Amino acid sequence: MVKSLAISLIALIIMKNLNVSIIGLSVLTILSMGAASVATEGVELNGLYSTDFVMGLMITLTLFVAILSYLSSAKVSRKASFNLMVISISLILVMSFSVSSFFLFFFFFESVLAPLLLLIVGWGYQPERLQAGGYMVIYTVFGSLFFLWGVSELYLSGMSSSMSSVGSSVKKSAMSLWWLYILGFLIKLPMYPFHLWLPKAHVEAPVAGSMLLAGVVLKLGGYGLLRFMLVMQVSLSSMFFVLLLSVNLAGGFYAGLACVRQVDLKCLVAYSSVAHMSLVLLGVLSNTLLGVMGAIIIMVGHGLCSSGLFSYVNAIYKMSHSRLLVMNKGGLLFCPVLVLMCFFLSSSNMAAPPSLNLFGEIFVFGVGGWMSGAFLFILGLMSFISACFSLYLYGSCSHGKGVMHSESLNLSSLCDVFVLLSHWVPLNFLFMFMP
Repeated sequence: MVKSLAISLIALIIMKNLNVSIIGLSVLTILSMGAASVATEGVELNGLYSTDFVMGLMITLTLFVAILSYLSSAKVSRKASFNLMVISISLILVMSFSVSSFFLFFFFFESVLAPLLLLIVGWGYQPERLQAGGYMVIYTVFGSLFFLWGVSELYLSGMSSSMSSVGSSVKKSAMSLWWLYILGFLIKLPMYPFHLWLPKAHVEAPVAGSMLLAGVVLKLGGYGLLRFMLVMQVSLSSMFFVLLLSVNLAGGFYAGLACVRQVDLKCLVAYSSVAHMSLVLLGVLSNTLLGVMGAIIIMVGHGLCSSGLFSYVNAIYKMSHSRLLVMNKGGLLFCPVLVLMCFFLSSSNMAAPPSLNLFGEIFVFGVGGWMSGAFLFILGLMSFISACFSLYLYGSCSHGKGVMHSESLNLSSLCDVFVLLSHWVPLNFLFMFMP
């Protein structure tokens, strides 16, 4: 199945026709949905690839977001090269989620930087895109080197390179540096204070780059951390564990406060990602069934919600030609349909029912309360500030005296509404198909 997906994606690279590419990506999404539905038990293929429910879910999310980012970028320069970058990112992400070896995962984990950097530099909006790309590369490459060192050290100590097994003769001294080995995943999530590259990359990236970055690329950190922690033996009472979770939750709350003070729409959505992914880190590091389930649900919900919010920011940017909140007021006067979609996505962003974010946060809150009452208190503050910045986003863009130029609802904005609705529907109804 994985090989057929790879061959199909390579074939799509040579397709220049928009309709043919969309049909091809749609077929791949349907195939990956089938894989997610049948791969409820882990199966390893040829020692290189593995199939399980999490893998199928991440591949489905990758291709689904890739299709929607494709639709949101109908009018871009150098269309053929742009299509090549988007499909290359999708192919590398599919391979990242499919492999069963930590070394192969590291290879694809790093390979996604090349087309993503070209996408930001080649189709970014401002001259600062070179600096943003440099920040992204330096941060992620530096952190992932510790992961490569850690996997090599564990392999030499007796651990198998497979994600599904661990050797019994691994030295405890090698396990003791687990907090250093996961630095690359913490940067990719990103966790506070390793998040500074994310707002810069989002601000300078085109809409497809922002949607893929927030919707899928950040999930590489959570997915890799989930796989790596399954083979590690970590004490929940160790000093590094408690310190890491404390800084993570405090940083998530601080990122929420930063959202309320933002004046740039893209920065607001980017900082909200830092706040939400801190919940994923708590769920994965708890190493409990409830916490891991909550982390996976939040990753899927955040991938759909954040990608939709970036698509909404792009839709109103095309009308106002500005990302500033003060320049995008009065949306109800010009395009009430987009405002309605903003309300739907903002309510899902604050974990309003019946979104996936609500179910994931319930699981993570339960694990946080089981671990510490202080963690539960901070989680409550994070939930409150999440509602504040979601309402701040909706209220700032929807009400007030409008300064945008009035435009009729043309074919372009109809496509934007379709893309936004395509994000919201699975975000709020996918829970009915949860196993």
